[in-house]
Amino acid sequence: MSLCRERLRRAPGARFGTAAVVAIAFGFGMVLAFVQQDGGAAAALDGMLRSATRWMAWVGGGAIALAAAHDRAAVDRRDGIEALAAVRGARGGALHAARALSAMQMIALVIGVPALVLAVVGAGLSGSMPAGLRVLGVGVGLAVFAGAAGVALGGLAAVSGRVAGARGRLVLVALVLVPWALADLAGNARWSIPGALDTFLFLVTGGMA
Repeated sequence: MSLCRERLRRAPGARFGTAAVVAIAFGFGMVLAFVQQDGGAAAALDGMLRSATRWMAWVGGGAIALAAAHDRAAVDRRDGIEALAAVRGARGGALHAARALSAMQMIALVIGVPALVLAVVGAGLSGSMPAGLRVLGVGVGLAVFAGAAGVALGGLAAVSGRVAGARGRLVLVALVLVPWALADLAGNARWSIPGALDTFLFLVTGGMA
């Protein structure tokens, strides 16, 4: 898993996703630093943290998922990773599982760590201890969401790459966007991965979905 995660981290798409998350977190952090926090601003602060996490999930996590869907098996085969794994006793199934788990873990961490940092910043800027604790509670919810997003996006990306090979990214995009568009036309976006994750984000952070 460590090797698969490191190789995924070095992929151009994953590098872009990580850099984008850093930029998003920095931007929202600057906004938090200049926003006066008080009891009446609780809803606005929660909304800001949710918005930041949502952007990090779809820009950063989405870019990493696209990188993970790009036929990682063929890349590993070309670079001799499959042969190295076989020499060390890891068969093809174990390598596929390691790729999937590393994609899930990387996406979850890339979303969750900066989201928690933003929550800590928001708690530090809160005007009272109860308000700060409430913000930290929201941060825990953001971490739970990051884990769910990592499993959903990373798992779907790994399956797309394994099934469709070089067309894995196209399949991933289709699996995410087509149901989303159809569900939105039907008036219930929750019946799609983006809609379901957005609803889950509200629920775990104490919002109204």
